[in-house]
Amino acid sequence: MSEPPRVLHYPLPVLAGGAAGAAVGDLFLGLNPHLFGLVPSARLLLSFSLVFALAALPFAYRRRAPGRGPFVALALTVIAVAFLAEMQRGAYFDYLGNGARRVLVWTSLLSAVAGATSLAAALWSPSPSAARSLLASCFAALLVVPALVARQAPERVPLKEPHLQPGRPGRSLQVLVLEGVSWELLLAGASDGRLPVFARCLAGGVGGPLRTLEPYDRAALFTTAATGKRPSKHGILSTAFARTPAGPLGLLPVLPGTAPFAAAGSPRPDGERQSLTFWEILARRGHEVTVLGWPHAAAREGTKLWASEEFFTRHEPLPGDALPRRVADRAALFRAGAQTLDRPLVRALTPDGLTSEDRARARPLEGAARDLSVLGASLGAVPQGPGSVSTIVLSGLTGPARVFGAAAEPSRYWGLSPQSGEARARALIAYYRFLDDLLFDLIEREGEDRTICILAPAGWGPPPPLNAVSQFARGREPEASPEGGRYGFVLFFGSGIRKGYKLTSASVLDFAPTLLVLAGEPMARDLDGRVLAEAFDERFVDTANVPLVPTYEPLGPQ
Repeated sequence: MSEPPRVLHYPLPVLAGGAAGAAVGDLFLGLNPHLFGLVPSARLLLSFSLVFALAALPFAYRRRAPGRGPFVALALTVIAVAFLAEMQRGAYFDYLGNGARRVLVWTSLLSAVAGATSLAAALWSPSPSAARSLLASCFAALLVVPALVARQAPERVPLKEPHLQPGRPGRSLQVLVLEGVSWELLLAGASDGRLPVFARCLAGGVGGPLRTLEPYDRAALFTTAATGKRPSKHGILSTAFARTPAGPLGLLPVLPGTAPFAAAGSPRPDGERQSLTFWEILARRGHEVTVLGWPHAAAREGTKLWASEEFFTRHEPLPGDALPRRVADRAALFRAGAQTLDRPLVRALTPDGLTSEDRARARPLEGAARDLSVLGASLGAVPQGPGSVSTIVLSGLTGPARVFGAAAEPSRYWGLSPQSGEARARALIAYYRFLDDLLFDLIEREGEDRTICILAPAGWGPPPPLNAVSQFARGREPEASPEGGRYGFVLFFGSGIRKGYKLTSASVLDFAPTLLVLAGEPMARDLDGRVLAEAFDERFVDTANVPLVPTYEPLGPQ
């Protein structure tokens, strides 16, 4: 007997697959508000629709009509999109504005209704043909509705330059940002005497855990710390764009128990930032400002010295990596290499028992050389006068923290092997002691007449559960990550600061407003953080009548 010819049962399976793809496209549209324009959103939806339609094509071109199975699978896919969209709205609440959240809400509602209705029709309708038509028509509604409710954030109406009151006398500030530091390890080292300078700052200043930005993204987090505003206001939502046929994608869906998927691609330019940083505000207000090594920020005019993160990591810095050029040339003289570190430090950071693979992955010597370069440029290239604000970022600990963090806190990790565990723990604590020595140099240089402001914007800890299971299944040692720590820490010490007080409710959003007030400037109403006034001593509070202004932004409040 001859086989029946293949028949293309068009358009039902292909249409249903395309509509399911549109639901997924609406989900990605809600996470990437820069695609809200007519052409970018149409490109995104059509791309996902085409991919899912092609995936459904084998069910359309068959020898016999497809049963209910493929339609049930597509209906369940859309129901899963409904739950995923609502999950993203909660997870990325600080990242997304009202327009993006509306898209996710409509995607969730329409996907749930269409998926549930179509599933019921496909399973229980007496007429398979009618059920499939209803399924396809319900899915087709998802093609355009969420995209139609997408709106760009309302344009800010240009205002006259806000009238700002004159600043009152403020403190000279030394801002020290530490990346890779764990609050738990810092407290342990300070209490057992291994970190005497940090212990001195904790006893004579104000500190405590700091609620960080979740989910973690390095560019969004550091921009939030610098501006005092959520990503939905300052506009930096992700570290990089993934260039895809559907368009450039920044935020990708995050699943429960996992870290967000990182979009590997072109770095997001700092020019997209829509808010001023604390150092730009202070420079405009006449303060002498130095900023060295702040991640994901471009060089700006108006500072005594600006040096980007790349200035200290490139073998040959580019002309735009630091401004002004005359001071940058002097700062370049303090760049150190791993081969210039003294032997005692090398032995401490790479103790006996540490494998060559561990050294290659953690790169502690390269991190120490970078941190010494940043500190040397700050202390040697730019003399600081009264009322100045100097900001440096030390990121050299990130490699050792990631590779050695589990060995230093084995009770918090599972799947550890005893190999090199003691050596790894000693190497990590050695880097903490190295940072303790650098802090001593800063305090000796600045003295207690200056306010020292220390920030770790994110804590490092065990990875999320599913990531930990994935590492274990691949036979890899567990690694620490900033996705695993909900809290960083903040520490103030010196002039104008209380002694021995513990902060209990600080957020990374509070750092920039507090710095502005310490420097003697007004507090802006459109900042999302608050002033950590409980950190100020009585003399500072008595003389600090903090004025409020609507905004520092030239285009009006956000």
